[in-house]
Amino acid sequence: MSDMDPYRVLGIDSGASDAEIKRAYRRLARKYHPDRNPGDSAAEERFKSIQAAFDSIGTSEKRQQHDEQQRFRSMGFDSGGIGMEEILRQMMGNTQFPSNSQSRKSKGIDIELGIDIDVEIAENGGKIPFELSRLRRCRRCEGRSSNSGLRCAVCGGRGVERRESTVTVNIPKGVEQGHKLRLRKMGNEHPTGIPGDLTLIVRIDPGEDRRWESNRLIQTVAVPYTTFLLGGEVKLTTPTGRKIRLSIDAGSLPGDRRRIPGEGIGGSPFDIELVLSEPGPLSAEMNKALQNLRDLGL
Repeated sequence: MSDMDPYRVLGIDSGASDAEIKRAYRRLARKYHPDRNPGDSAAEERFKSIQAAFDSIGTSEKRQQHDEQQRFRSMGFDSGGIGMEEILRQMMGNTQFPSNSQSRKSKGIDIELGIDIDVEIAENGGKIPFELSRLRRCRRCEGRSSNSGLRCAVCGGRGVERRESTVTVNIPKGVEQGHKLRLRKMGNEHPTGIPGDLTLIVRIDPGEDRRWESNRLIQTVAVPYTTFLLGGEVKLTTPTGRKIRLSIDAGSLPGDRRRIPGEGIGGSPFDIELVLSEPGPLSAEMNKALQNLRDLGL
């Protein structure tokens, strides 16, 4: 499981909001739970994978750690299970600084984080506070112990220590999913150089039964099997809050999509995806009707 992408296991995009991750986990955990699939070893293994994926990215802290490790792997560094501080110590703390001019050019490692907002903030803008965990120059040695052979009781000779703070960022009006906000010198600090930058990637929570595919908003609509066969209508509420009736053509199939212009976030189009609704417990009358249909060859 360690080499599997937890986002892929949960069936979501890496740009999904924390709320989407929790919803995807709950949905899949219910579907593949051993109590609902007694004796099904494949479902049990899938459930274990789902649980492990959620354990990797189920909280903001774990998700930040996972995403940081993935970015370092993409840069050619394999953490091998060691912490971020140790990786950064190897990259920054062992650097030689022969002159003040060279040290001024050294820069801390940039940070890239997702920031979750709701639809109202995306459309109208506003200020959002969030918790930022980053490496700061050591308060005791002020970075002087890095690469000096000295041992600092606070930072252990790395010159930096991890600290958390609350930061408030201004979200512009009409911001889109995936928009990047760059905050200069708000990344990891360098023991003797300048701080890195912080890039915030906007993640708009699409709401229940909705998801993002890149920047396209998808809303799933549960349709009974009989409506797929015979046609009919289903009711739904669009992201703008408007209640509409959607006409379903006879012979439609699960997975079919419809595009509705102007009803997405910020007046953008959004897609409707038809999915088969779960019928729930069948009554005796339903069972009899199904048996008659089976006898007729359906």
